[in-house]
Amino acid sequence: MSDADRMPRKTHVYERELVSIDDENALSALASTTIAQDDSLCRANGRAGAEKTLRVASWNVQFLPGIWRGCGGRPKDMVARALRIAENLITVARMNAIDILCVQEAFHEPSRRALIEGLRLWYPYVYAPNVKSGLMTFSKTSHVCNHFSPLPACGIEKMAFTKGVSTTFLRLSSSSERTSVAILLNTHLQSDFWSNGADTRLKQLWHIKSVMQRALRECAGNSYRVERILLCGDLNIAAGGDEYATLMRDVFPAAVDLTASPLRPEIRSDRKTFPVARWRHYLLPCRGVSRYIDLEPNRQLDYVLDLTPMMRQGVPPVHRHVDAAYVHHALCRDAHGLALSDHYPVVALSSTFHFHGHDYTL
Repeated sequence: MSDADRMPRKTHVYERELVSIDDENALSALASTTIAQDDSLCRANGRAGAEKTLRVASWNVQFLPGIWRGCGGRPKDMVARALRIAENLITVARMNAIDILCVQEAFHEPSRRALIEGLRLWYPYVYAPNVKSGLMTFSKTSHVCNHFSPLPACGIEKMAFTKGVSTTFLRLSSSSERTSVAILLNTHLQSDFWSNGADTRLKQLWHIKSVMQRALRECAGNSYRVERILLCGDLNIAAGGDEYATLMRDVFPAAVDLTASPLRPEIRSDRKTFPVARWRHYLLPCRGVSRYIDLEPNRQLDYVLDLTPMMRQGVPPVHRHVDAAYVHHALCRDAHGLALSDHYPVVALSSTFHFHGHDYTL
């Protein structure tokens, strides 16, 4: 990518007329960090022959109204965070470092609208099935169609939310003969906040697999060429444990975790995405401004999984040897270094490679 491609372009949505020095410095640092991380992946061994790279981000933004544990603040606090998140994402979009953004926990309608309006010039195509699902998928290119499938759930989460998986058929190319698409699955699985949700998550994963298979049948019926299938979201499954092994071995065998370390997948010291911080509400102004208080992330719950090898037998997992993702810490900070969510976003690169004269996507 040339320097000219990364030159900032003007946008007037939610941009401030007067930007503080702190804001300018923070956004400039965010841009520099983004370029460095993106370039590092593009130069990685094994990616030199890659084409048609999609840069996909997954982020739990915690737009859950409330001042209690597990909530994201008052409505005005969340709208302010949404505006800052949009500003950060615009900066990253100018670097062409994210093509698709999958969001979870966007339960607050005004914050959802603020995010949609703030990103409209850069990500004009949005699928947001319903408020209770909390799911949103943003992209720079158009969608052929979208679906939402409810998932089994239990307890308070079943009553308060609509657990589900959204399916987006992203248009990659079109001709008079055939349309090429990428299938994007965005989800947020049962948590352990109230009780152990492992059994429910397993049921949800098998349901997602059936949704993927249905999407493939639909594409075959419409003569769409599926170039890749990606599952994004907050899976509430800690990387490296028994539940993670079941996910990768039993439910999605042959799938590739793009967020895994290339040499030793069991080591994820730099891939921990939760808990970044906890919202602290101050009733008295003299105590300070309500904000996130930093915590030490101790596990990875957020993923981008490449399910493409499941539909293409014999595909060599070349990119198991390529560092294909990173946790974007700077994207989750405002001008003063305060957290913007309780999860870090992850950014993954999904590419088309050539092998023995044939194309395959990973």
